[in-house]
Amino acid sequence: MLAKKMQLITTAAGIWMALTGVSLAQKFTDINGNPYQSEIEKAANMLIVSGFPDQTFRPQDSVTREQAISMIVDGLNTLVAININEKPKNRVQPFLDVEQSRWSAAKINWAQWNILPEETATGNFRPTDYVTRAELLGFLRRSAELLKAKLEKETVLNATKKSINFSDVSGYNQQLTRQMSAYCGIASPVNEEGEKFAPDQPANRDYTTAAILRTINCVQNDPK
Repeated sequence: MLAKKMQLITTAAGIWMALTGVSLAQKFTDINGNPYQSEIEKAANMLIVSGFPDQTFRPQDSVTREQAISMIVDGLNTLVAININEKPKNRVQPFLDVEQSRWSAAKINWAQWNILPEETATGNFRPTDYVTRAELLGFLRRSAELLKAKLEKETVLNATKKSINFSDVSGYNQQLTRQMSAYCGIASPVNEEGEKFAPDQPANRDYTTAAILRTINCVQNDPK
């Protein structure tokens, strides 16, 4: 069972790393009618995301935590120069489950020092676990604050629209989703319909792409 799981993880990582070799000129064959189609295409043109060798985007595939960080860092790099090899200003204990030879290690390290992704009590990042929709929002809120600071803007995420009171969130998730829904609709209902956010559901590639693009655009257009 363990060997099979490791094989799946290795295969998934190999596929993900191969994405950068896909031509940006391709037209994805599986996003027509997707509620995030235009955002996916814009993000691809900005080199934030890419597709697979068979010209698919696979919008419903779930995103792992390391894939989310990789996409976010690439997104941030469209507004400010990101040096993923920079050293932390303060002493930081590296994540125990991220080998430095791992394809995503440099980006995860940078994210740990700069946007403080949530970790477990044992100091693990859990790179191959799927990122939940709520976790993605947490990453993006801190990313927006970092971007604003680097652009010498106030780091407060001022509302640009009416917040959404989702029917399936409470506590911290309620505060988070309401804030991020008011900030350019970064938090939005599942498939942009209804009133559920599904905070514990894995974030899919289509929504993850759209949420990252909305974050970048909101920060860029914020005059403050």
